[in-house]
Amino acid sequence: MLTIKTFAFNPLLVNCYVVHTAEEAMIVDPSCYTENEQKQLKQYIEERNLQVKHIVITHYHFDHLMGAAFVCNTWDVPLSAHKDYIILAGNFDISNQSLYFGFQIKNPPKPKILLEDKHFIQLGQYEFKVLHVPGHSPCSIALYEKTHGILITGDTLFEGGVGRTDLAGGDWQQLLSHIRGKLLVLPEETQIFPGHGGTSTIRQEKLYNTFLG
Repeated sequence: MLTIKTFAFNPLLVNCYVVHTAEEAMIVDPSCYTENEQKQLKQYIEERNLQVKHIVITHYHFDHLMGAAFVCNTWDVPLSAHKDYIILAGNFDISNQSLYFGFQIKNPPKPKILLEDKHFIQLGQYEFKVLHVPGHSPCSIALYEKTHGILITGDTLFEGGVGRTDLAGGDWQQLLSHIRGKLLVLPEETQIFPGHGGTSTIRQEKLYNTFLG
């Protein structure tokens, strides 16, 4: 069985997910910013004796990486990101991104595990399929687990909304094309766990998300 624990971390309320079995865990979007937030995350994992197997970012934006150095150092696990993160790292790195929004954050550890479309991330007996969905950023991914009908969408698809495309590498038509072609084709009962805000389902977004027409 899979469990998903959601933490809304940092001033931008990024959803950090701890997805886990009884023994193994995957941290998605390590956004813990303050010492208290880091403590909450660490306590949750240690109380359940979980072994952190993966640390994955859904895209290379600073608010989703505020705790990357902390989690990678704490659990000695490398960062996983889509290979196209390098497009942003070379032109709009995390330090510069954070300054643009009024924060001061050092560049996080360099991703060492480079993901591609249709790769799989193994967590216990479960597989999360990597879906490359650029548009919000060149390296945006969603993670889909078929057995439980789980879809972690980052900042691509929200409850009633979609990701912004006015930052470096954003593309509105590309965003809509990938949402429609890769996400909305999934079973309607699929649960959506976005980068900000509350959960939803594919069916709900098909019916009520006005951005998708």
